[in-house]
Amino acid sequence: MLQLFKSPLVLGCLLVLASTSVPAQWADTDTLFQYGVEAFQQGQFDEARLYLENARNQGLDSPSLSYNLGVVYYQLGRYDEAAESFRQLLDTDSHALASYNLGLIALKQDDTGAAKAAFRVVIEANAAENLNTLAERQLARLGEPGLDGADEKRWFGYAALSGGYESNIGLFPDSARSDVSAAFFETVLAGNGYLWGAAEAGVRGDFGIYRRQYVSEQDFDSDVGQLAMSWVQAAGPGSVRLGAVGAWLYRGGSAQEQHARLLAEYQQGGCVGWFAAERCRIRFTAAEVMAEPEYDPYDGQFYRLDARYQVLWQGWKGQLDYRAEYNDRDDLTTSTEFYSLSPQRHQLEMRVSYPVLSALELGLSTGVRYSKYRDSSRLVVPGGTAVIRRSDTRLQTGLDARWSLGNGVALMATYDYKTNASNIDRYDYSNQSVDAGVEISF
Repeated sequence: MLQLFKSPLVLGCLLVLASTSVPAQWADTDTLFQYGVEAFQQGQFDEARLYLENARNQGLDSPSLSYNLGVVYYQLGRYDEAAESFRQLLDTDSHALASYNLGLIALKQDDTGAAKAAFRVVIEANAAENLNTLAERQLARLGEPGLDGADEKRWFGYAALSGGYESNIGLFPDSARSDVSAAFFETVLAGNGYLWGAAEAGVRGDFGIYRRQYVSEQDFDSDVGQLAMSWVQAAGPGSVRLGAVGAWLYRGGSAQEQHARLLAEYQQGGCVGWFAAERCRIRFTAAEVMAEPEYDPYDGQFYRLDARYQVLWQGWKGQLDYRAEYNDRDDLTTSTEFYSLSPQRHQLEMRVSYPVLSALELGLSTGVRYSKYRDSSRLVVPGGTAVIRRSDTRLQTGLDARWSLGNGVALMATYDYKTNASNIDRYDYSNQSVDAGVEISF
């Protein structure tokens, strides 16, 4: 794939110039460029470098020059200089080809993490079919799918097993005399695939299972299952997804509620144009919540609007998520009190990661969620009754590490910290968890 760019001027003059010898300091920049191309074609890489560097030093500045210098430096084994030349093309129409070559350089330098990131850029850039195929083959050799691995294969599966420890499982207020903490085991299974058709137009099925089981506090065990069926259709530069979702939630081994959801989603690569590889997604969800008798106050509906922006840039991965949510639940009324269970929420989260070693990727996440409840709660307090409309601000931060073992297998570890500040003291809390395990993508 590493080959020189040839401008029409070079092709038109090459035969004439082949037998001409002109000292570099007397030649114009176009001539120097042409001589560099000819020297490369004859396998004289050092001579080609001198001609092209002279053209640059005399003021020639073009994508063709940057690309060809990158090729020459690569052939000479001067990989840092080659990478610098190709990076100059990341904001041009040749960004996909330059990214592929940056991936080849990273492989030469035994930096598989950077290589994977560069090849993913090619796929996300909707490159020409042959270039996209080459990038997919390189990722397959490295045991990795693209940024959106599920879209690159007809079927995609994911499994993770981990164990850890969580403090303040019950989210008791910070003023409480004690809280509940325990070790846990966590299991995640997920997958999707096309039951008919393909990504351009087809019926897609999704499933997911999540379990967290506490060693000594089984009342807090959580189980979630989800099954979705949707129609996916290419639409202009992106794709549309319309579907229905069923979800089941269990708490402490007993059913808590069921969800029937409708979703509409649109996603597109290269949506903003800030970076060569980026993807945007917007999704609307409407859900009917059917709670078990013990949880009747949670009956009702919720509506969510999710927006996501993902980017790959020189090995860095970034993701920005926003969620707006409106709840219309039955709420809880007792003989003396009333609790609103219908929050209106806005949530913003950001995550960045970088492959610090060939197989080790470190990530940092942070987020904020603001909740304001639809109706004022009526609470019994010392000295009487308080009527107050609850509002919370929850802050979250996390660290994660992922060590790739190849062939879709990786070791991972995470740390998460949350703190919630409410205008009602009983809802103030902080919570921490840490876990480590193994994940498999297939």
